[in-house]
Amino acid sequence: MRSLLLFLADAAARVIRDHVNSEESFQERGLGADGTPTEVIDHLAEEVILEELDTIGSDLNVLSEEAGFIDRGGDKTLVVDPLDGTYNSMRKTGPYAVSLAVGTSSTDDLEAAIVMDVVTGTTYMARRGLGAVRNHHPIRCRPYNREEAIFSIYLGREATPESHRLASRPRRVRYFGCVALELCFVASGFLDGYYVSSIHHQANVRVTDLAAGCLILREAGGELYNAGGERLRMSFDLGERSSVLAVGDRRALEDFT
Repeated sequence: MRSLLLFLADAAARVIRDHVNSEESFQERGLGADGTPTEVIDHLAEEVILEELDTIGSDLNVLSEEAGFIDRGGDKTLVVDPLDGTYNSMRKTGPYAVSLAVGTSSTDDLEAAIVMDVVTGTTYMARRGLGAVRNHHPIRCRPYNREEAIFSIYLGREATPESHRLASRPRRVRYFGCVALELCFVASGFLDGYYVSSIHHQANVRVTDLAAGCLILREAGGELYNAGGERLRMSFDLGERSSVLAVGDRRALEDFT
């Protein structure tokens, strides 16, 4: 499974790099299966993944924000975000990534995952029970120290008042606009926490955004919760949205709740 995910992510990343400098790639081509606008570049990256699955004869089902659920007759489902951070890629700045995870029905039964940074080529991978790696080197979350803490917190115009309150807690606040990679940054110890909570429920995070990062973070010793501090479990359902609180060290929860 590891080699398959790496092959698919690399194929999608190559397509993105080939088209990211074309204005036509960022034209809207309609609504995706999740009801949000989708750009041409998202479709192209998703299409190559589906084509490669057909070529190798894989029976993995697919859940993608563009195409929705595709029943291919398998017991497992590939959860796909072909381009996480589309707005970053449109503005020609990083980060943006390909995010792929395999599981059965929810974030609680994920088995394997990959997040590939398209700009740098940095690759994060995890297998359930076997830990997480960055470019094949094992990673672990950082022990929490409030005096040195860096959180990533969404503070845009749809952020909740609580988001702005929490931004006063850590030493530094960042936000990168790429859910999958930000979860990997927590897993690697670059960040101590990640928080997204929107005043509009539909603007919160989908399972396609976080499935791969979820497994990588958990295998590195971290955990995901919703804004209320409840452990996060998301079904393979594009209609489901959630606020997200990710920490590398559970002691950080005291500053988030």
